[in-house]
Amino acid sequence: MYLNLKKSHCLLLLVISLISVSSCYEDLYHNLDHFHTPTLYPPPFYFTNYKQNYYYHKPNSAHRRNYKNPLRASHLVIRPKVVNVDAFGAKADGRDDSKAFKRAWKEACSSTGTVLLVVPKNRDYVLKPITFSGPCRSNLAFKRCFNVKASNVLVTAPEYSPNTDGIHVTETQNILIKNSVIKTGDDCISIVSGSKNVRATGITCGPGHGISIGSLGARNSAAYVSNVVVDKARLSGTTNGVRIKTWQGGSGYAKNIIFQNVVMQNVSNPIIINQYYCDQEKPCPEQHPAVRISNVMYNNIRGSSASEDAIKLSCSKSFPCHGIWLQNIALGRQLLQEDNDQVARASCSNVGLVNRGIVYPRCSSKY
Repeated sequence: MYLNLKKSHCLLLLVISLISVSSCYEDLYHNLDHFHTPTLYPPPFYFTNYKQNYYYHKPNSAHRRNYKNPLRASHLVIRPKVVNVDAFGAKADGRDDSKAFKRAWKEACSSTGTVLLVVPKNRDYVLKPITFSGPCRSNLAFKRCFNVKASNVLVTAPEYSPNTDGIHVTETQNILIKNSVIKTGDDCISIVSGSKNVRATGITCGPGHGISIGSLGARNSAAYVSNVVVDKARLSGTTNGVRIKTWQGGSGYAKNIIFQNVVMQNVSNPIIINQYYCDQEKPCPEQHPAVRISNVMYNNIRGSSASEDAIKLSCSKSFPCHGIWLQNIALGRQLLQEDNDQVARASCSNVGLVNRGIVYPRCSSKY
């Protein structure tokens, strides 16, 4: 993995939760050249481990249940352990710091509970190609970062491991993620509130939940995402393709977004906007405010859909989506012997839609 954060002011976190060798066989490979990075902010979330059950609070999580059911006093609340590479001999003096990073990783991955592996800001670390691996569930998060380039990243986690976003971008501006392979149990890339000028190109995703903007607007919060480009991506066997997801009752916007040159292979919900996102056991109450979605372009997207709805645009009645463009779309149904109805369909509601070029399937109605 190559990371370059020019004059950055950011929090780069490798979040690690040890759950046991028998239940998690993940390898996380990072080929690192230079590492400019970050400062330590207060931990963004915490886990509690009580009788092998994990309860957590994670402000940007898709899981609504994070926000309710206060922890009982009997639960042991454990703050994450912080492992700083400098404490293991990293000097950032122009010489190779690979051994120090290896020692820091070994300490982090052999610890119990949740661990934050931190690389301080305003220091230049020189590393040879390096592999981080072990029985850890982890993800790479960019929080409050500016001017970031991340390339040649390989992140792997078990397909059914929960809350393992491959790369999570929050409150970050001017970030480029390129030529990366992500295999995980959650979103390959998730982009949430406060992020602007985000570009992801040359991304291979799957298994996982696809490439997502959101979720946005949980707990009636304000969320703002703009100027996002996803280009030259290949998704295979994911539960979603390119997705925008917002909760009812939120405010703010997701705007100026381009998904282009994307190949889907056996992907459920290849193109999806969901302004009624509800990731909780009980149905979410209907609420009229909504995060507004506008100026979204889907261009040159082709491949096969594992679901009946290859295109599903479900927008708010109160604040319909505007300026949604579908251009040169060709999504057929994945052929299944047991499925006699193998025609891909499109479903669109409360959306101002423009079709250009060949678009298949097409929505029969927009409002």
